[in-house]
Amino acid sequence: MKSTKYVPENAVWELTLRCNMRCLHCGSSAGRARANELTVEECLHVADELLGLGCRQITFIGGEIFLYRGWEKVARRMSDGGAKVNIITNGYLMGAEQIAQIKDAKLSNVGISLDGMEENHDRIRRKKGSYRKVLAAFAMLRQAGISIAVVTSLLDFNVADLEEMYGLLVANEVDIWQLQIVTGMGNIAGQEGYLLNPAKVGQITEFIREKYRRGLLRVYAGDDIGYFDEHEAYIRSRPGTISVWNGCQAGMRVVGIDSVGNVKGCESIYSDRFIEGNLRKESLQEIWTKEGSFAYNRNFDISMLSGACAVCDKGSICRAGCRGSNYFTNGSLFESRYCSYPGRPACSTTQAFRCGSLSSAADLR
Repeated sequence: MKSTKYVPENAVWELTLRCNMRCLHCGSSAGRARANELTVEECLHVADELLGLGCRQITFIGGEIFLYRGWEKVARRMSDGGAKVNIITNGYLMGAEQIAQIKDAKLSNVGISLDGMEENHDRIRRKKGSYRKVLAAFAMLRQAGISIAVVTSLLDFNVADLEEMYGLLVANEVDIWQLQIVTGMGNIAGQEGYLLNPAKVGQITEFIREKYRRGLLRVYAGDDIGYFDEHEAYIRSRPGTISVWNGCQAGMRVVGIDSVGNVKGCESIYSDRFIEGNLRKESLQEIWTKEGSFAYNRNFDISMLSGACAVCDKGSICRAGCRGSNYFTNGSLFESRYCSYPGRPACSTTQAFRCGSLSSAADLR
């Protein structure tokens, strides 16, 4: 079998598209399960393939992960194989059965989606009472001694909740908090006014750095936030360490799998255009090592950069940031809308919104 220098150390695996919510910002437009989703037995085989290729960290997602019967068996296979495993859930179904499954799966933590304080979270989730369910999930996880992580997806109107959310998460003994930007795909495609104004990115990186300094919980930026402003070295690091963005790793150190076995470089690139193969037709190793796979990153050259990124002095390092965010905001994989680098070349008036120097559309609250 053909070998490769690339190792899928990190994986995100969508086990089902079935969901009990219809969130405003859902990039996958989750709701109903796809026809013919992978069975538990098929998933166990794929888990063995991932471990064999060197996967050491994996996140299981949905839809809603708890609606996939047998998820804990697949997660346990990865845990037993030495991988660090977690899940992301909306928390609505959390109960004694789910706590038992989490323990059986040997998860490193449980990620809960929380997208604002009560008014904004319930608005985004389109389900009254969903915020209260998150708080109840926190309490159950704390009582069971299970580490809690939180993922917050940022729109233009919920950034104002961050400070209050920080206090809430500290009070609830949350260990990790990831902030990420909503991308204009799925349910929110075409609704520009909801999307984060790029001018606010510097405010977010400053917030993350300040909370990093406090050390009460680990706050860090998702791959679509930044890049290379004065806070860069502090927004992606574990406490006591320094690191900076060094380019999108989709298809190089990261792999995404969906519920019917399609393989992409990253689950954030939610378009069939980026499917490299299907696990019912080829093995994961065949897809991963196939010549020409993941070419947008494996064959990257700075000549591919476009817009302001093409003439930026950090282009060869940053490589234009997050591919998924770029594709669904600019239509180009190689031009970042959410860059906060102060040395970024100035834009013309017609490009100013992309670069964050003009206001976004009116707040739709």
